[in-house]
Amino acid sequence: MYGWDQSQARTWDGICRHTALSALAQLRAAAIRNALTGSITLPSAGGDIGHDTSAALDDGTVSDADLQIPLGDAAVPACGGQPRPPGIAAIKLSIAETARLARLAARYAAGLISRARLAFMLRWSRRRRCHQAAARWHHYSVRLLTASG
Repeated sequence: MYGWDQSQARTWDGICRHTALSALAQLRAAAIRNALTGSITLPSAGGDIGHDTSAALDDGTVSDADLQIPLGDAAVPACGGQPRPPGIAAIKLSIAETARLARLAARYAAGLISRARLAFMLRWSRRRRCHQAAARWHHYSVRLLTASG
C-alpha cells in the first residue's frame, strides 16, 4: 500500500477512484487468500447484514421525554453586543428538517429502527438546532453592533 503523496490523485474524483480501486484490490486479495487457504468464513445469507445494529440496545432506557420534538423558535438579540443567554432554545423546524424527521418516524413505524435509535436521532436534531440558534444569536448580535456603530 502506498500513501497519497505517491499517487496521481489530485482531484476529488481521482481520490474517490483511487479509494474504490484500492478497496477492490484488497477484496480481491482476500478472495484469493480465501481460495488458497479457506481461512475466511463468510456470514450466512440470513444474517443481519444491512440492518440497524442499534436494535440490540435496550429500549427501556428511552423515556418519552427523549422522543419529544421542541417546536417554537429561539430568541434573537434586541441590540448588538448582548451575550447569548445560557440554554438557548432550538430554532424552529425547517422544511428540510421536518421532512427528515418525517422519514425517520416512518422508518420507526415500519420497524426498521429501534426506539433507542429514534431517540438518539431526535436528540441529535435538537442539539443541531440549538447550535444553529447560538450561531444565529452571535451573527445577529454582530450585525446589529456594526449597524448601530
